Amino acid sequence: MTTAASRKGKPGARTASRGKARTVPPPRRAAVAIKPPRKKSMSDPKKPAADASADRNVDQIRDILFGGQMRDYERRFDDLGQRLEAEMKRLREAQDKRMAQMERRLDEQFEKLGKQVRQEVSDRTQAVDDLETRVQQAARTARGEVNGAIGALEQELAATDERLRDAIAELSSALGARASEASAALARANAELRAEKVGREDLSSLLTELALRLKGEFDLPTR
Repeated sequence: MTTAASRKGKPGARTASRGKARTVPPPRRAAVAIKPPRKKSMSDPKKPAADASADRNVDQIRDILFGGQMRDYERRFDDLGQRLEAEMKRLREAQDKRMAQMERRLDEQFEKLGKQVRQEVSDRTQAVDDLETRVQQAARTARGEVNGAIGALEQELAATDERLRDAIAELSSALGARASEASAALARANAELRAEKVGREDLSSLLTELALRLKGEFDLPTR
C-alpha cells in the first residue's frame, strides 16, 4: 500500500532514486506539521472520514520521509535477489558441469579398468593354456623317456639273462666233463690199488716160505 501510494504521489522522487542506485538520499524533513491524532468518539458521525484522511496524511508523510529509502531498499533487495539467483544458477550450472565431468571421468576410468580387467583375464587364460600345453608336452616327453628307459632296461635284462643262461650251460658242461674225468681217475686208482694188494700177498707168502726153509721146517708138499 505504501509503494502504490508513493508511485502515485511522487514521480520525481522515483526518478531521483533510479539515477543514484547506490547512494541513500538523506531523509527529507517534512515541512508539514504533523497534526496530533484526534480522539475517536462514537457520537460524532464525521470522525471516520477524518480518521481516514489522517491515515492518508500519515501514509503520505511516511512516504515523504522514508519512501526513498524503502524504494532503495526494495531495489537493493531485488538486485540482491537477482544476484543471488544468478549466483545460484551459475553455481548449479557449474555443479552440473562438474558432475558431468566427474561422470565422464568415472565412465572413462570404469571403461579403462574394464579393458584392463578383460586384458588381464585374457592374458591369464592364455598363460594357463600355454602352461597346460607345456605340461602336457613335458608329460608326453617324460612318458616317452620312461618307456624308452624301460625298453632299454628290459633288453639289457634279456641280454643279461641270456648271457647267464649260456654261462650256466657252459659251467654245467664243464662240471660234467670234470665229473667224468674224476670218475675215470677214481676207477683207475681203484684198479691200481687192487693190483698193488695182490702183490703184497704174494710177497708175504714168499717171505713166509723163506722163513720156514731157514728154520728147516719147510716141507715140500707130497703128491
